[in-house]
Amino acid sequence: MIEEISKTQPEIVKQFMEIVQQKHLSHAYLFTGEVGAGELEVAMLIAMRLFCTNVIDNRPCGECTECRRILAREHPDVVMTKPDGLSIKVDQIRHIKAEFSTSAVEGSQKVFIIENAEKMTVGAANSLLKFIEEPIGTVTTFLISPEKQLILPTIVSRTQVVDFNGVDNQLLIQSLTNLGVPPSQRDLLLSLTNSLPQIEEWVQDDWFYKLSNQLIKWFEYLTAGNKLALPIVQMEIMPLLTNRTQQRLALDLIVTIWQDTLLCKYNSAALDSIRFQSAKPVISKVASQITTSQLLAAIDELLTINAALDVNVGFQNILEAKTLKILTLFSK
Repeated sequence: MIEEISKTQPEIVKQFMEIVQQKHLSHAYLFTGEVGAGELEVAMLIAMRLFCTNVIDNRPCGECTECRRILAREHPDVVMTKPDGLSIKVDQIRHIKAEFSTSAVEGSQKVFIIENAEKMTVGAANSLLKFIEEPIGTVTTFLISPEKQLILPTIVSRTQVVDFNGVDNQLLIQSLTNLGVPPSQRDLLLSLTNSLPQIEEWVQDDWFYKLSNQLIKWFEYLTAGNKLALPIVQMEIMPLLTNRTQQRLALDLIVTIWQDTLLCKYNSAALDSIRFQSAKPVISKVASQITTSQLLAAIDELLTINAALDVNVGFQNILEAKTLKILTLFSK
């Protein structure tokens, strides 16, 4: 992580390593920029620099016990919070407030990292505000958000705002190549996220490859009116989706397949530029056979899934119901 972030955000990393060395770290920062620009990773890197027992060239080593515990999110003096469901709730901020009021467990410094800070409820944000205004002890808080405008202005005004530039696309491509990601998956991955750590997690143990293949098979059976599309959901797709984040990614992939099909339906020359390159033969075949009404009706059905997820309907139930509904569009 240290090497990758140093490459993607070299100026910000250099600046903060010097700030820590000079003991000039402020009490609160807001890191903002596009998703995947490295905001969270830089915040963790700063925390590692604060606690590292083997600093090398003013960088944390990444190998000592302190660094490893921070990377594993297990350090008692580095408290990390992110949305529980759709928002960061007051109870989560109460936990932070309790941590604010206690002394550091193993030293004089405490670090708080709040991911997706724009998702704090108004009550949670107001609860946090006075602790940012009046920190107890040596405390540094990092708020991470791609949407600064959604955070209470009173909180923004009490932080130092650091704007992150987008990551250079060629650097990302080279990093994916180094990871062994084939070109057929590379463009698809980069259409979903610019976060290299996120991509590294997805490609581990070929998880992304397995999920993509099963979704392609589901799509092929579905558009052929083959009822085997339903057991694919039950036995092949769902075992790969163990949390809400993975389920939303699967939904993004499903929508991508259908959007690529729509593109090819009306522009056959676009086949080489679609995002789901591994599904090119299937998409080409479906685009040539599907009617406009079938295609638009299927996409309309799929675009309602997010709303159902937002009210905590089970993803398997949603996808099974949509599979059955779309199958009726292609029944012969």
